[in-house]
Amino acid sequence: MRGFPDRFSFARLPSGTKMLIIMSAAMLPLGLIALLTSLDMARSASAERRAAAQTAAALYVSQIEARINRGLDAVRMPAASAQDASFLCAVLARQALATPSRPPIALFDEAGRKICQSHGTPIQQVAASHPMVDHVWLDAQRKTFRLTAARDDGTLLAEADVPIEDVRRDVAGDVGIRPTSVTLRQGDAEVEMFGGASHMVDSAPLIISLPVSDGRLALVAEFAPASTGARTLLLVLLPLLMWAAAAFAGWYIINRLLLSPLAQIKRSIETWEGSRGAFPLPRITTPSHEIRDLAESFASVTARIQKHEAELEEGLARQTRLTREVHHRVKNNLQVVSSLINLHARGAEGDVAAAYGAIQRRVDALAVVHRNHYAELEENRGLAMRALAGELAASLRGSAPAAAAGMPIALNMADLYVTQDVAVPAAFLITEVVELMMHCNPHGSILISLEPTEAAYRAMLKIETFGMEPGAIASYPAIVRFERVVTGIARQFRAPLVEDRDAGRFEIEIAAYR
Repeated sequence: MRGFPDRFSFARLPSGTKMLIIMSAAMLPLGLIALLTSLDMARSASAERRAAAQTAAALYVSQIEARINRGLDAVRMPAASAQDASFLCAVLARQALATPSRPPIALFDEAGRKICQSHGTPIQQVAASHPMVDHVWLDAQRKTFRLTAARDDGTLLAEADVPIEDVRRDVAGDVGIRPTSVTLRQGDAEVEMFGGASHMVDSAPLIISLPVSDGRLALVAEFAPASTGARTLLLVLLPLLMWAAAAFAGWYIINRLLLSPLAQIKRSIETWEGSRGAFPLPRITTPSHEIRDLAESFASVTARIQKHEAELEEGLARQTRLTREVHHRVKNNLQVVSSLINLHARGAEGDVAAAYGAIQRRVDALAVVHRNHYAELEENRGLAMRALAGELAASLRGSAPAAAAGMPIALNMADLYVTQDVAVPAAFLITEVVELMMHCNPHGSILISLEPTEAAYRAMLKIETFGMEPGAIASYPAIVRFERVVTGIARQFRAPLVEDRDAGRFEIEIAAYR
């Protein structure tokens, strides 16, 4: 599980995704503030709608109470009068003739018997006993309001019927917000005054209940809830849409101005990398002139680099030709020197001829090293010790003294390479030791071996002879000169030369590699 955070870490995301996340996080507080503001505005609009509904319901209550109060005043007048019933009946009849729109009023005695009625549909007593106070009765079946008023002594009861339709005409009007329904209730009785506009909504309606006529009735007004249509939804979602649009716009601008042009340049670099042609400048359409300047600068730099590389390659080729010419001339010069020594040696005798032979063997050793170095120059791997020793052994057998003519020289060389600084002293050391053994053991054989050691980049060079008589090296006349020469050669290897003169063995550790 330790690899989980690294695999899905923020640093491994694409730059465009990082930019989108950063911009979204940076703008999220503003989006939340705007969203909370929109929600608060929606709540304020809902509260304002409820207040308007309360006002509309209160207006309905006031209009209904005004109509009921006019009816109550009509029945209170005969109940409050001290005149007898016959006089009051005559007055009610005259009022009915003068004002036909007045509600019909009936008078009852204390026993509940109807005394008279002004006009209209016959009115039956609503209560079994005469109430002692003014009252309003809701007759749901007859769709009327029964208004009653009684004298204090209970001897006279006045009742009037007010049709609900008359009240509905007085109440219906523009009160601002229209309800879906207005209902009057009294106990179990319930009458719908009228219904407003119908709204198909999913949420619960807004219901306002207010008392009417000092609590004798209750008005229930039902209003449609605040609409959650496209306008309200847009008001709430607009901050989120603005937040998402701003984040996307920022990401698109960054991607359009920066990331996409950089990706084009990257693809062009990958296409051009390793080719010899000119840098293919991509067609960048971004309005950012800095990106275009960067691409043009890169194209200019690559052109200069290619020009410089061409000059370097030309200089290297020229240097290689000069080096080959130098090696060729050195090789030729060494060959000329070797030929001159050979010509002079043919006309000499005795010690002079032996001296010429010794000089020629050393010149040949240097020529062999140079020739092998020139052959390995192209691969630049160094000089192969096996090929160097083989050619050197062949040269030594060819220039051997007469007493050691045909002396066998065997090789046991590992496949190792050395530098020229090691090859030259190694060739001279082999030449000196083999020449010593040709003089001290002319009828024996020689083995030249090279084996790697346990140390890295080190090898043991060993030269030994077989069949040599004990003390032959110690009695060699030029042993002092030999010791001085091989000691100087050993210093170049920075290693001691191990000698076993009685056995005819010489070995030294040299630097070599595979």
